[in-house]
This record gives sequence, C-alpha cells and structure tokens, in this order.
Amino acid sequence: MKTQPKSGFGAFQKAAESIYRHSSSSAYYARFRHKGERIMQRLGTEHSPCSSLPEAKRLLKVLKTALETTEVKARKKTLAQILKEFRANLGGAEKTRANKNRQLDRMEKEFPLPLSTLITEIKKTDIMRFMAQYDDGVMVDRYNAIMTVVRDVFAFAVDDKAIAVSPATGMKYKKEKDSIKRLTPSSDQFLAIVESIRSQPLADTAKDSADLVEFMGLAGLGTAECDDLKWRDINFETNTITVIRMKTSTEFSIPIYPQLRPLLVRMNEERAKDKKPSDKVFKVRDPKKSLASACDRLGYPPYSPRAFRRLFITRCLELGIDPQTIAQWQGHRDGGQLILRVYGRVSQQHQHLMATRLASLQSKIKSEPKMSPSDDA
Repeated sequence: MKTQPKSGFGAFQKAAESIYRHSSSSAYYARFRHKGERIMQRLGTEHSPCSSLPEAKRLLKVLKTALETTEVKARKKTLAQILKEFRANLGGAEKTRANKNRQLDRMEKEFPLPLSTLITEIKKTDIMRFMAQYDDGVMVDRYNAIMTVVRDVFAFAVDDKAIAVSPATGMKYKKEKDSIKRLTPSSDQFLAIVESIRSQPLADTAKDSADLVEFMGLAGLGTAECDDLKWRDINFETNTITVIRMKTSTEFSIPIYPQLRPLLVRMNEERAKDKKPSDKVFKVRDPKKSLASACDRLGYPPYSPRAFRRLFITRCLELGIDPQTIAQWQGHRDGGQLILRVYGRVSQQHQHLMATRLASLQSKIKSEPKMSPSDDA
C-alpha cells in the first residue's frame, strides 16, 4: 500500500481508489475531489468508525451519492445548528409551535449524542435510542408527538441539503395495543371521582376541580376547550355553548345538554356580584393532580382528563346517537368517521343488551305466519 505522510501519530496508507487507512487507528478515510473541492472524511461515525475495506468501499459509494444531492457547506452543520434553524422556521398556530418547542427542548437535553455532532454522522440507531426512553407502552400520544418533531427535524436537514436521506426514514408511530387500550371510566366511576374530589376539605381548589371534571364528563369537552371557555360563550336563552376547538382553531356550538344545565345554572348563581361576561367559567386550568389523587383514593386506574371525553362519546354511541351528530358536538368535520374509527368499540354490557334484541327478533320471526305460494300470487 502506498504511504502518505501524516503529521502527528501514524500515517495514511492507500488501501483502494479514494480510500486511505490510518496506520495508528486502523480507521478508513475517503479522500477525493468533488466539484473542485477536496474531500477528506473518515468513513463511519465518530463513535463507530469503519474498520474493514469492504465496508469502506460501500460507505464511499454512499458518501459520493450523498454529495450529489447535498452541499458541502451544509454537510458541516451540527445537530445544534439544524435544531436552531428548524426552531427559527416553525410555523402554525401558537399552541402547535409551543408543543414543537417542548419536543425540541427534549432533543437538545436528552439526545444520546452531543449537540456538536455533525448532522451527517447521526444514524437511525441514535434516533432509536432517543425514542426508546419514551416507549413506555402507555403514553402513546407523547411518543408520537416527539416522533413527529424528530422526523420533521431530519426532513428539514434533507431540504437544507445537509443530508441526502433522513435517518428517521422508516420509523413509525406507535399504535395502542389491545392490552393497553385507553382507559375509560364507567358512569358510576365518573360520579364517584367527582364526589371524591369535591369532598376534600383541605384542598383549596377541590370544588373548582370537581366542577371542571364534572363538566368535562357531562359536556364531552377537553381540557383546552374548557380552559378557553368564558361565560359569554354560554347562552341560557338559546340553550347553546359556543366552543373553540383548540386543536384546529375552529368554532362550533353544542347544546346545553339536559344533564349539564343544572351544573351550569348552579355555577352561574355562585359567581361573584361583579361578574363579567369575559370571566372564565373555570378557575382551575387542569384537574390532573386532583384527578390522580381521587383515582388513587378510590383504587381506580389512573384516568386522564381525556377519559371523560371518551366516556361522553361512548355513552352517546350506546344511547344510539348517530356518529354524525356526535362529530358535530366534538367540532369534527369528517361526518363522524373519526368517531367510528376511534370510539366504535362499545362496552360488553352494551353488546349483551344489543344481543338480547336479536333474541326478540328471532321470536318475532317465528311468530309471523308463513306465506303460501297462493299468497304471493
């Protein structure tokens, strides 16, 4: 092999066309010119350098292919630079940007490689290591939210011509397994939870938290919609509530359901004398802590605030309310497709009740007189 001079420890020895091996580290390097610029780059990564000639030849081809679709200057960007540029170019609604910024903070603090790592050296296995810490099998929504930002970051690097192919390619979102379906309380459990929260004498926000949880279960609205709700949005005369679906920033109306009206009337009567239409309906923004404590006291599973929206939708389906109407009450614009896909499963108790109707149908068929051929004529 032809030896090339090298300052410091060891020297480069030519192993193949455009491939050199360092005599001290045994690592392979690519050395050639691309569009008039001299390329000298170690093959492999900082943490896993290439140490075999066949692998070096393969990586050389990958490098040359990548150079055709990337820019040399952009390839020198670090993960920190890409994250900073991606953050600066965030678009969308304020809530969406805030959520993505939270995921970017996680990448900056918890990514398994230093932020000074070149974007070209990050492999799929590095991303898998990062995502593994969020794969607890329960918080599927959180995992998918982080995965979305990770995929977007490396797609941004591709568009920036820093890398040819995203290392996140092929990584999929998590789906909830049958063994860890989203937990939904029964109607009895819902009432017990509300009573348990309300009955805590030493909790300053017990009453307000109980009112919020009760409203969420009776109205089928989420935490964000409840937090944005003001008294001017509730019209007792027209019997309607105007709601902003925060996820899509769309406005829709729901009825003041019969089971919901007594709660709202009582809360309205208890308001201060100097009440204003712009006052928020709920003083508590998120009932997570009080809800978790109530579930723990009652020995229930750790229900989340979203569980009460699922309870509302499931009960509507069991009562025979059509998915299109439920979709309108949820601010959906898909005619009920999401409702059927996500909430189509009903309780076993309801399935047994429906099955009894088949028995009555069978009895009716047997009791009907049979028609003779002459009857058809």
